[in-house]
Amino acid sequence: MPPFSPYVLAASRRVSGKMKRLAGACLLIASLSAFAAGPAQSADSKGAEEMPVAASHALLAELQSFMRQQGVEADRLNAETMVGLMIDWFRFAPADPVGGAATGDALVYRYGGWSEGCATAFKLSLLRRVTEPSAIGADPDQFAGITLMFDPGGHADLMPFTAVATDRKSLEDFLQAIRSSPAFKEFAVMTPMAVLVESGGVR
Repeated sequence: MPPFSPYVLAASRRVSGKMKRLAGACLLIASLSAFAAGPAQSADSKGAEEMPVAASHALLAELQSFMRQQGVEADRLNAETMVGLMIDWFRFAPADPVGGAATGDALVYRYGGWSEGCATAFKLSLLRRVTEPSAIGADPDQFAGITLMFDPGGHADLMPFTAVATDRKSLEDFLQAIRSSPAFKEFAVMTPMAVLVESGGVR
């Protein structure tokens, strides 16, 4: 078993107080439990059912490579810098999917409350969704991106929200939608209690 869940590759940082430390631990436990419950699959698998996992990990590797090129450390990101990074990755680094030419390449911005087991948080994500031809029954959509976890206290009034950019021509409108969203206005420069570089989306 790999040392990390595929959903958690950057852990909590600058976490203050017992409540936040507990939340960070619960997040990691929940993610590792979800990973342990699933079947083991190799990142270089060739079977039709395993190809989406391989593709998703390959897309995640592309994001990690781009972050290294830009000198970006995940644990120093906030909402403002995360959005800038993901926009640049989408704009300047065309997707190179495992299964062949992509039939779709989009950015998905979303936020809302989250809970799993003893862990609760308000999560704000910007994910890249690459669609490619796939075998019958396989999911053609692969995801890789960044999720910021914030203390959920006092944010019950922030309703779940999703915005999608389906091409580079719509990026300006997409960025405006992000910047005008209530959660971004509140969390833009706030230090998150956890930063997750993820493949597939935090459940």
